[in-house]
Amino acid sequence: MPSDVQSTLAQFQLTDYLSLVLATAVVYDYCLTISKEKVVFQLTFSQLTYIWKRPWTWVSTLFLLRMKLTECQVGSYVTYLLWGWTWTIFWTAADMAMILRVYAMYNRSKIILGVLLVIYILEVAILLLNASIYSDPNYIKMSITQCLDISICNIMPSTPTWSIAATTMQCILGTVLCTLVVVKFVRGSLQMYQATRRWEVNSYIALLARDGLFYFLTTLLNSLIILLCSFQRINGQGSGILLTSVFANIIQYTLTPRFVIHVRELYVLDSQGRWDVGFGLSSGTRRNAGGLTTIGTIVFAEAAATSSLEEGRRATDDSGERAESGDTMQA
Repeated sequence: MPSDVQSTLAQFQLTDYLSLVLATAVVYDYCLTISKEKVVFQLTFSQLTYIWKRPWTWVSTLFLLRMKLTECQVGSYVTYLLWGWTWTIFWTAADMAMILRVYAMYNRSKIILGVLLVIYILEVAILLLNASIYSDPNYIKMSITQCLDISICNIMPSTPTWSIAATTMQCILGTVLCTLVVVKFVRGSLQMYQATRRWEVNSYIALLARDGLFYFLTTLLNSLIILLCSFQRINGQGSGILLTSVFANIIQYTLTPRFVIHVRELYVLDSQGRWDVGFGLSSGTRRNAGGLTTIGTIVFAEAAATSSLEEGRRATDDSGERAESGDTMQA
């Protein structure tokens, strides 16, 4: 009996380490952006500022799909068949957003987009096949996992071959995306060093946050955790990975809508138009007489809507400067 308990507890170790890395990336990313918060609930403020107060665009649709589908996804664990299809739609939308973001980061390189789309199409095909197969109740089974003194009911595929294949494709795509973002960050860091001839930690952290490396890294770690869970289920070691699997899914549901908000925020704050901060689907950019950037409505709103927020910020800054000058004169 003690050996069984020791074996059960040992199953948690590897997945716990991955979960620790996952949680660390999430917390660190939150610390990088906490200075930009205007209210206590940052997600609520971000949604109001960058989603609901903006004219409706493709980004708004993507955010709504990923945010609201997440709520259906979490609630549908009680319905296994519905869960399988919502999980598939969620992952395909999430991966497409990250592919388009990398496509924009690499100046809309057709080669990069082509390679990523090939992997993505294979992944989607396997995901759809996996969802269609396991929509049949004959291909699912229930098992009782004994974790110490707790009995846990699990629902899983009777033959998880296609589930493992789908998760493997997600890991491959996540690895490629994460590698491309890391390469982009390294290039930007080297260019920054060549320009300044010194290592400025704050500048590199800002660059790291701008590229959103933590979102890509967390997605990759999440896919690896799910793949590990699938292999452990095959070996009958489901107790050690059940809680970790739930944790990984919750983290992913939290970060995917945040990723859309992150890209949207970059677009709003980049008033000088120095980077392609969108998803690479805008119809083009140009500078008008007033120095504003006009972006097509495929992804983001027209410049008029963007300028209203910028004008509001300038008005707030001007009023603050006038108040400070008045206090100085009175002193």
